[in-house]
Formats: sequence, C-alpha cells, structure tokens
Amino acid sequence: MENEVELVIDQPCLVIGGKNGSGKSRVLRKIAADLGPSALYIDLHHLCEQAMIVLRSRDDIDEMTEEFDPDGPDATRRDDLRRIIGRRYQEVQWFSLEIEPNDPSAAERFKWSGTQPLVPYFRTTYRDRAYTSLDMGLGEYSVHMLFWILEQYREPGLTLLLDEPDAYLPPVGVEGLLNRLIGLCLQRRWTMVVASHSEELIASAVEQEAFVLLQTDKQGHTQVQTAASDSAVADHLLTRASVDRIVFCEDESAWYLARAMLHSYSPSMGRRTAVVWGNGEGYLGDIVRHLPKPPLPEIYFAVAPDGDQRARFGAKGKWPVQFLPTTDDPDDLFMSLDGDRGLLAERLGADPADLGRFLDTLESEDAHDWVNLLGERYGRPHTLACLAQLWVEKNGDAARDFANELLTKWGI
Repeated sequence: MENEVELVIDQPCLVIGGKNGSGKSRVLRKIAADLGPSALYIDLHHLCEQAMIVLRSRDDIDEMTEEFDPDGPDATRRDDLRRIIGRRYQEVQWFSLEIEPNDPSAAERFKWSGTQPLVPYFRTTYRDRAYTSLDMGLGEYSVHMLFWILEQYREPGLTLLLDEPDAYLPPVGVEGLLNRLIGLCLQRRWTMVVASHSEELIASAVEQEAFVLLQTDKQGHTQVQTAASDSAVADHLLTRASVDRIVFCEDESAWYLARAMLHSYSPSMGRRTAVVWGNGEGYLGDIVRHLPKPPLPEIYFAVAPDGDQRARFGAKGKWPVQFLPTTDDPDDLFMSLDGDRGLLAERLGADPADLGRFLDTLESEDAHDWVNLLGERYGRPHTLACLAQLWVEKNGDAARDFANELLTKWGI
C-alpha cells in the first residue's frame, strides 16, 4: 500500500480511526483497488447524496413504484432496522427503481452487482404516519440505504469496506449498527473493514483488539498502530471518561506498570482511573491513615505500594491497599525482560544486535540503574511504556488479579 502501509485483515471486523486527513478513506480505496471484484467499497455519505439527487429530480416516483413489487426487507433486515434506528415500523417497503443517474460515474456505481443502474426508494409507516425516502432524516435514510445495498450482494468471501457508515447516527445507534453488520458478515462469510470517527465504534473495537490507528508523520507518510500492540492507542480520539477512581503509587516505574495493568484489564477502566506517583512509599502511608472516606463516595481511592513493600507497609485506614504484583520492585520486574531480548528489541524499535551489546554492558547494574540507563538510550517515556506493556503481556494472570482485587476491595 502507499508509503508501505500494511493492514493485516485477520479477523471478521477491523475498525480504522484517525484524525481528518490521516488517510482512512484513501486506505479503504486502495484496498478496494487491490482486491478488485472481491471487495465492496461503500462511501455511504456520498451514495446517499447521489441517490437523493436522483429521487428529487423526478416527479414520477410514486407512479414508478406501481410497476414494481417491493423487494424487501425480509424479517431479519426489518429487525436490523428496528434495533439500529429504534423504530418499530408498522410497514416497510423497499423498491429498486431502474433509474440511471445523469452522472456517468454515479450510474456505473449504481449498477451494484448487476448491469442495470438501480436507485433504492423506501416507504415506511410508523405510528400510523406514512412517509418515504424523501421525508426521512439522514440517519434513518442511511441505515435503509446501507442494508439495501448489502442485499444486492450475496456471494461469500467478500471484503466489505465501509467509509463512515455511522456518520449520521446518534451514539445509541452506533453499537447496534456494528453488531448487526458483524452478524451479517459472519453469516455470509464476509470480512469487514470500517473507517470511523465514532467514539462508540472505536472504543468497542479497542476492547476487541480490532482497532487500527492511522497517523501522518511530518513527511506526510501514513503510520499504523494497532490496539493489539497498545491498548491506549485510541485514547486521544476518545473523550476522556469521567475519572472516578484514583490510585497512588510510589514512583514513575510503578505508574507505568499500574496504568498498563488497568488498561489491559479494560480500556474503560484505564480511562476512568487516574494513577498518581510520588517519591517513594512514605507518602502512601499518610494517604491511607489520613484520607477520609464518606459513606457514599463519588471518587474511590487506593494506594498501590511496590510488591517488595508487603512485609514493611503497615499503614491501615479506610481506603484499600493493593500491592503491585509479586514481591519485587517494578524495576526488577522490568529487568527480568532482559531474558527475551528479541521481543524487547522489537517493542523498543531497536536493532537487536545493538540492543544486545548494550544490555551486555548493563549486567553489573542494579535494576533501578538498568531501567534508567535503558531509558537514557531509547527515550525514557517510550522505554518505560514498552517495558510495562511487555511485562503485562507476559504476566497476564498477575495483571488481571491486580485489577480484579482492586475492584473487589472498592466494592465495584
């Protein structure tokens, strides 16, 4: 792909996100060009506009519908419409009208899987009021349009490429749209790639490790990051959830480890929990002893001393104490990753041979200095983030236990 961008489409649904101009639509069009007839590219916003231009240019639509029988929707599609749009229609009729758009390129696209251009026209009745495509809001119309288009294609093995299909939908309809599309794709053995700005869609995809972030660097090249490799990859695209939990830890290494564990357990938990670090364990005891706890707290607090403090940390109070995993300091946990230098080099973006030689020079260093020196060489924030994420991946049970026990102590 352009600028050597590669997407691995290895699951039923992949969601692409990024700021305006990051290349989402361009990537979808390039995939469509590469796959040819086995791809279906739908830029729903544009297709809806084109269809409405055609329908509004005619004054004989009602007469035309008298010549055709409705061709849908069936009971399954009616249920899709109801759950996404939120309306229990008394009647829904879809018509496929043989009208050729004046724009030659639009006429070609409206041939769908056949040879004759077809423009959809919808009639509905809701709460005893009858109305048509021309009376619908854009959100309602776009859902009918999308599912009508999908009914024109039945062959298995198709790759469905959707460019912002949720642009006109309220948040309440977005998750329903995604779930219904995934069900349809699984039934027909299709693969789906969706470009979207929707926070609901992006957050859901991050949870399933099915999100890809596109970014443009200073040279104008498109860069790719995935939720599978970084659970916080979409945080800057999402409205910050209201923080209602605060965890205090000892130092910067503990901060990165705690955040990685919380995000690994649930991205939403990571967004809702602020992690604060200080200078050692001393202040944690003061928090436990003196921070009051109201009967119905709006914000939940906890302290998370390093694991090597289990035998020494004796402060007690009303808020929970949840030690970081194991009986070691976080820097010791990070230093243990020296045993997997190949994976560590991959995560740091370092040359394996260069990293190996550098780590050999650190063999006599204690864990604290080992982490600091590695951070000086490869960038401290980047290094700490990579070490924390990699340790959590290799110790998933311990990371989940930390989050689970914390929630249990909070009574959440």
